[in-house]
Amino acid sequence: MAKIKVNQLEVGMTITADVSDPNGRFLLGEGCVLEEKHIKALHAWGVISVEISGDEMPDNQPCTKLSPEVCDALAEQIKARFIHNDLDNPFIKELVSESVRFFAEQLKE
Repeated sequence: MAKIKVNQLEVGMTITADVSDPNGRFLLGEGCVLEEKHIKALHAWGVISVEISGDEMPDNQPCTKLSPEVCDALAEQIKARFIHNDLDNPFIKELVSESVRFFAEQLKE
């Protein structure tokens, strides 16, 4: 079981936990195999992430198409912006990770 962002979902993935909107309204049940209409509905209802089967995880590495040197430099620059934060805090870790992913995507284009 792995939690991924809705924008990383692909048709055919299997939901492993019930999905509710931010207000707690039930949207999709455990075991649902995603179709395009499900993914669009999740976006429309403001769902941020869902749990899927671990063996269906997409390639989530932000730097796969960048050289290791560029990726390391990017990560260090982003970490420097968070120098006054606890980098071991789960929220800060996720924020740094998402920032690296975002800027790596920008560089790939």
